[in-house]
Amino acid sequence: MNSLLTLQPFSLIYDGVQKDGKTGSGIAEFDCASYDHAIRFTAANTTEVARVELELARHGSGADVIIEIRSGLAANGNSDGTTLKRSILPKEFLPEARGYFSIPVDLTGLTAGAIYWLVILRGGNAVDHFHLHGETGLDAAYPSYRRLNPGAWEEESAVHFKMFAGESGELKHGVYGTGYTTLEYAGEMVSRVYRYLPPIDGHAGGIRDTVSYAWVGEYLKRGGTG
Repeated sequence: MNSLLTLQPFSLIYDGVQKDGKTGSGIAEFDCASYDHAIRFTAANTTEVARVELELARHGSGADVIIEIRSGLAANGNSDGTTLKRSILPKEFLPEARGYFSIPVDLTGLTAGAIYWLVILRGGNAVDHFHLHGETGLDAAYPSYRRLNPGAWEEESAVHFKMFAGESGELKHGVYGTGYTTLEYAGEMVSRVYRYLPPIDGHAGGIRDTVSYAWVGEYLKRGGTG
């Protein structure tokens, strides 16, 4: 609302409709401190990616999750493709327990039915990192890959992800410039808001706030950090 009143450019992202994704009962953990990961997906009946959900968990102090949407990536290493959008999930927002967490993307102008790639860049170290979760076997419909160094990718078990587009459901993210907010709900009430505003020289640091809200019936009573 502040962006609207001050004429600041902004974008609102809603729950939307899931357009693609791989889910399942698998509990495999994927090493994200050592490897980059790449997941192939299709822009099914859509020309946008509004947001992505990854099933992940924080270990130690965690590490920032950096994702990219790419076109033209070749798993044989002949091309890293073109990065269409990069988004960051601060380590402070990562869940301690395994679960899906939404990351705003706000990417438009895709070709409906075309193949794209979701790339998750490695981050952290042996103690402080994050894990992706997924299946224990390959999935030809949703191939996932990893690589330790630049070059060819090695196929791996299927990583869990969900891809959303469209305007339906509750407001999920507000994007303003390079920053954004994420809203969580308890029933129909906003229960927590995450705010990320990176510094001008990169993704590390910046503003990384979490505010929790307490309601009495339909009335907002108080809010506090954490």
